[in-house]
Amino acid sequence: MLSTTIRKNSNRPAGLIKEQTMRQMIRNVLNKVGYDIVKVNVHSDSKAHKISRVKVGKFFVDMPGNNMQISNYKYEPEANSQLGRLSACIAKKYPSLTVIDIGANVGDTIAIIKSAIELPVIGIEGDDIAYRFLEKNTAQFKNITLIKEFLGEKKETMHVSLEKSGWNTTIVPSEQSGQVVTLKTLDEVLEEHHLASSTLKLLKIDTEGFDTIIIRGANGLLEKQKPVVYFEYNRSNMDAIKEDGLSTLFSLEKFGYHSVIFFDNKGRYVLTADIKDRNLIRQLHNYSDEKKSGIAYYDICLFHESDSEIAKQFIDQELNRN
Repeated sequence: MLSTTIRKNSNRPAGLIKEQTMRQMIRNVLNKVGYDIVKVNVHSDSKAHKISRVKVGKFFVDMPGNNMQISNYKYEPEANSQLGRLSACIAKKYPSLTVIDIGANVGDTIAIIKSAIELPVIGIEGDDIAYRFLEKNTAQFKNITLIKEFLGEKKETMHVSLEKSGWNTTIVPSEQSGQVVTLKTLDEVLEEHHLASSTLKLLKIDTEGFDTIIIRGANGLLEKQKPVVYFEYNRSNMDAIKEDGLSTLFSLEKFGYHSVIFFDNKGRYVLTADIKDRNLIRQLHNYSDEKKSGIAYYDICLFHESDSEIAKQFIDQELNRN
């Protein structure tokens, strides 16, 4: 709950003091029945030039004023903290691990991971504005490698529309109009930067609907390193670009992934399903909806069968938090 302290100030008009007192009275009544009034950030382009300093985990990062994460971290300081706990859990078995953060945005995920445990992180971000913030924000950390690229399932140049650029960049392919971008696969980028031989045991992806497309460009990584895969499964964004995320999710079985762990869009553990239980996973897929459902999207975490003991430890840990 938030609280407001009202102090007597003779310089303030009596009408303003009365209005603030009335607001506090209303808020006190709502608090008694479990509700509160929370001011939320309005994410408009007019705020893009403003910079907000936001506490994420133990650190502060700068964000453009239209970034929706400003409100998330302000009013839900534990937002996305499961990624820090996941990183620490994996590190118990693989202390030399490096995390890959695709869709690193302004570096908030890196701040979360660094708040939980000191690990090397490879941050990959293609958006010009977000990348500038990413460079600035990660200067406070050590063991950071930054790469400016947009990723896909194959190397190609295409016309796209970059929606919500600078704060939540969404790539929408178009026929012959829009900005021209070159996509590379994750496997190619890791080889180009001589990173493929690192102990890459956690792959995090958050790219607004492109997540499963990027996974299809990481077959070499999945086969050789068998990392824990953590990605956003946003049905609304996938529908917008005609991406069939389910088929890619199910295809991970051939790489040895079996347990599919679902988190809701608030970072709360929902359930674990066997990847063979297609019917249950399809039902979960159908339930999520940005406009109609209580769950706008999922974050999905998959462990390779060789890391089943880490999966159990992580699930038990998250269940105890619930």
